[in-house]
Amino acid sequence: MNVLILETYADRYADRLRQAFPDLTVYPVKGIAELAPDLASIDVLIAFGMGINDDLIRQATRLKWIQSLATGVDHFIRCPSLRPDVLLTSGRGIHGPAMRETVAYLMLSLTHDTPRVVKNQAEHRWDRSRPWPLLADKTAVVVGVGLSSIAIGRLLKAFGMRVIGVTRAPREVDGFDAMMPTESLPEAVAQADYLINILPGDAHNAGLIGRQVFSSMKPTAFFVNVGRGETVDEMALLDALTHRRIAGAGLDVFAKEPLPGDSPLWDLPNVFLTSHIGGLFREYEDYVMPILIENMRLFLLGRYDEMRNRIAH
Repeated sequence: MNVLILETYADRYADRLRQAFPDLTVYPVKGIAELAPDLASIDVLIAFGMGINDDLIRQATRLKWIQSLATGVDHFIRCPSLRPDVLLTSGRGIHGPAMRETVAYLMLSLTHDTPRVVKNQAEHRWDRSRPWPLLADKTAVVVGVGLSSIAIGRLLKAFGMRVIGVTRAPREVDGFDAMMPTESLPEAVAQADYLINILPGDAHNAGLIGRQVFSSMKPTAFFVNVGRGETVDEMALLDALTHRRIAGAGLDVFAKEPLPGDSPLWDLPNVFLTSHIGGLFREYEDYVMPILIENMRLFLLGRYDEMRNRIAH
C-alpha cells in the first residue's frame, strides 16, 4: 500500500503512520515540485488540498482514498479527474477551538483598534482618548452552522452576546439563541452588530455574502470572515467598507490567495486582516492525527463505511 503525504510538515505525519502501520510505504513530500514517486502507483493521498491540481489526480490512476487534512474538500472535488469510486474523507470536527479563538481575535482587534494601539506602543505614546465598545449585550449573526460554529456560539455567549445562526437547516443548537433560514439572511443581518461568516466553499455558497447582505447591515456593524473567500462578493465588501456603509471588517480569508499586494483591503483603515492563519495552529497534527490513524486502520480492514467524515462527491 503506497501512501503519498503532500504537506509542508509531511514528515511528521509519515513518522506517525509508519509507527502505527509498519507495512505501509509512505512518501512524505512538502510540495508538488518535489514529487518523486510514480503517481500511478499511489493508493492513498493525504493532503490539505491547497496546491492540488487535476493533473496530479489524473495521473494517480490507482488512487483509492483521499484524506483531506482540512475540513474543506473543495480543492479535491473541483478536479474533473476525481473518480466517483475514490473515497474522500475530511478533518472535520477539529477546528472548533481554533475558529472560536480566531473569531475572538478578529472581533477584539476591531473593537480595540489594534493597529492604532500597536502604533502607539511603537511611538511610545500614552493614549487614553478613545473608549472601546463592549461585546456584551451585542448581537452576533453567524452564517453557517456546523461544529466550528457551535464552538464559536458558545464563546460568544460567554462574552454575554446574543447569538443568531443562519443555516439551510434551522434547528435548535447549543450556543445559539435563535436560528433563521438562509433565505432570510438579509433580515438576520439587519440585527447584527457582528456578522460572522464561516461558510464552506461550494457552489451553493459562492457569493452568498453580497451587496444585498452588506446593504442590510447597520452602519455600526462589523463583518468577520473565517469561512471561505469565495463565499463573499469582495467588490461589494470593498464598496461597503470604502463608503462606510458598515463599520469595518476582520478578514482571514479572501477570494484570491495570497491576497494581491495591490488589493485596497491592505490599506483600508477600517479593516484588520490576517493571512488565512485561522487553522494554522501549532497543535494541528495532534488534533487531526486520531482521525487519520483511525481512518487508515478502517481503510486497511476494508471497513470503508465506518471511516470518519466520509464525503459524497
